[in-house]
Amino acid sequence: MVIFQYVTYEKSYDKFHADYADIYRVQYNYFKESEAIFKCAAAVPAVGPEMKNNFPEVEEFARAFPIMGLIRKDDISFKQKLQIADPAWLTMFDWGMISGDPQTALEGTNKAVISKTAANKYFGDEDPMGKTITWNSSWINEDFIVSGVIEDVPQNSHIKFDVLLSYQTLVDATDNEAQVAWGWYDFNTYVKMRAGSNYEEFNTKFDAHLREIRGENFAERNYRQEFLLQPLTDIHLNSNLLQESEPEENGDADSVYFLGILAIFILVIAWVNYINLASAKSMERAKEVGVRKVMGAFKSNLITQFIFESILINLIAAAFAILIVYLSLPYFNQLTNSPLSFDLIFNSGTWLLVIGVFLAGALLSSLYPAFVMSSFKPIVTLKGKMTTSHKGVFLRKGLVIFQFLASVFLIAGTIIVYQQLQFLKNKDLGFTMAETLVIEGPSLIAVDSLYSGEYNSFKNEVLRHPNVKSMTGSSNVPGAEIFWTNSARRAELPETENKVLYNAAVDFDYFPSFEIDVIAGRNFSKDFATDEDNIMLNAAAARFLGFATPEEAAGQKVIHGGEEKIIVGVVDDYNQMSLKGDVSPILYWCRETGRDLFSIKFKGISGSAMLADVENIYDQFFPGNPVDYFYLDAFFNRQYVKDDQFGSVFSIFSVLAIMVSCLGLFGLSAFSALQRTKEIGIRKVLGASVPNILVLLSREYMVLIILAILLGVPLTFFVMDNWLESFAYRINIGWIVFAAAALIVMLVAIFTVSFQTLKSARSNPSNTLRYE
Repeated sequence: MVIFQYVTYEKSYDKFHADYADIYRVQYNYFKESEAIFKCAAAVPAVGPEMKNNFPEVEEFARAFPIMGLIRKDDISFKQKLQIADPAWLTMFDWGMISGDPQTALEGTNKAVISKTAANKYFGDEDPMGKTITWNSSWINEDFIVSGVIEDVPQNSHIKFDVLLSYQTLVDATDNEAQVAWGWYDFNTYVKMRAGSNYEEFNTKFDAHLREIRGENFAERNYRQEFLLQPLTDIHLNSNLLQESEPEENGDADSVYFLGILAIFILVIAWVNYINLASAKSMERAKEVGVRKVMGAFKSNLITQFIFESILINLIAAAFAILIVYLSLPYFNQLTNSPLSFDLIFNSGTWLLVIGVFLAGALLSSLYPAFVMSSFKPIVTLKGKMTTSHKGVFLRKGLVIFQFLASVFLIAGTIIVYQQLQFLKNKDLGFTMAETLVIEGPSLIAVDSLYSGEYNSFKNEVLRHPNVKSMTGSSNVPGAEIFWTNSARRAELPETENKVLYNAAVDFDYFPSFEIDVIAGRNFSKDFATDEDNIMLNAAAARFLGFATPEEAAGQKVIHGGEEKIIVGVVDDYNQMSLKGDVSPILYWCRETGRDLFSIKFKGISGSAMLADVENIYDQFFPGNPVDYFYLDAFFNRQYVKDDQFGSVFSIFSVLAIMVSCLGLFGLSAFSALQRTKEIGIRKVLGASVPNILVLLSREYMVLIILAILLGVPLTFFVMDNWLESFAYRINIGWIVFAAAALIVMLVAIFTVSFQTLKSARSNPSNTLRYE
């Protein structure tokens, strides 16, 4: 039930919108010479209108430009998640309008719709409608009238925001580029299709249309664009593109389905135990069946009796399960950072699950024992001549093999998941991120022309701190996805050879501060006045532009942004983002004055103490700006949070499944020892030792478990190797994993069986043979 709630929640993303089944996001794919250069969740602003104006299948479109921004009201200011959105953003989606008209709230310029939480932050108990808030950024500083208030965005939304600003404001600020551009791909674009439309057929039709209207441009510049519709409900679990709305919150369909399969494993193992034990215990109930038949009971009466016994046991189990869910759900939420509540237990889907599992368990686990026991012949059972059937023994052995095959899979799978996560966290990334405090640059600047001096004074003051090793300013830091791209080519090549690279602005201290090695040429330097007009590359970018070695690239000229630039140096490859993806080709501009992110390396002091000291300095130079910060190691590793959660949940429920398997083996070994009590007594009288008897009683189960291991190893390798294929950097599955899994299974099985067999082996034979 707990896993079901989690899987249901992960699959519920974006389904709170009434028309979710008809809404699609536009995915942007960019090709160069038929090679896919990137696949992006953000599209260009022109594509939405083009789709609506030329295809009747498209009922509506809505674009949103996501950005973090400083929103102020008087002396209250907070950094907020903004979406600069089309008016249709409020009618296509269901955001829960509290105040304002969704049809007009984002029409025109300088309109703002804010969340309930944002309204409380800025206005308290006042009605915010008609009041003014101000957005301060490096390119827009304007007042916006609050024209609507919406509910807070639900957690199960792949889009998150606190404030919506009217799209026409951006159109005016960009001289209409935000309306017609085909190259600016920062716009999350959604379309609503008319009911019954086939989005895959539409993808083909629009691609043909695009080639018709832009084919000449494609041919001239030797590239191609592709825009595909993604179903809204596929985005959270099945999309991992550039510029995802919330990349750190992206789910993983494989992980969710893994957990679903694990839940089924646990149930099936429990049912297998019941069948095993019930059919094994049938020998003890043989006389009861014989007496009932002699007294006139029909086979159908006996089947009904045994099924109802099973129903009663399953009913009690279901009641206890609901109680355990109630007690454990808060801890599970803490583990997975999920908002699951016990209220979910009362919805129809959960009750259907509970009833379905209850009925399936009651029937599936009782039918075989019921039919076996109801078939006993009274004359045989009452004479005490019942023997275990070969079919029954074969079934029990087969079910034991299945249980421990599952155990091998779960133990080995858990070890592999743990090893992969540790590998991702501990691999040398090509830069240092320990003890790094990152402060976001100021949004509110009194006089732009004075900022350079203020920044340099701030930096000098920070560097005077005895615990500060270095400080650097940059547009990005490792772990922050680079959205800024531009084309570049070697100077001697024609324009058709342009290639798209990621761009980052860094100052002179960036590479030394992060200990990123310059492997060819030199670093940006203040000693060279022209460096702010030149560039550096990482090794991946040098290869991407066609240079055989970094040394060949250093000193060469490239055309970038229509201007000739010199490559002054090449740095070693490092992972800008997580190890799930390959190293990206990055081009670096030199910008002496940092504006976006300030990275401060410190030593010999706690992070909180360093933050307190830096805050005091920041407030002196940039008053009125909130101090937004993060520690780089935690920021970078947030990319693995979902994987960590999956690993923890998988491990916990794997242990549970193995425990359930052992309970079954414990019961079977106890029953087997009971059946062979007199045999044990005779063997002891004839001189058998306790170890001899222990080996005798355990041998049967050990053979089954060895067979389970032999079957489980190749299955586990196949499944887990496929899972690892989704990582650009991965471990190789070694034999030690399966040796460890086999050893654990064997030890657990031996311990489980030995507990009962030792008890029987050490019993006094005079007690067992007294009545013979």
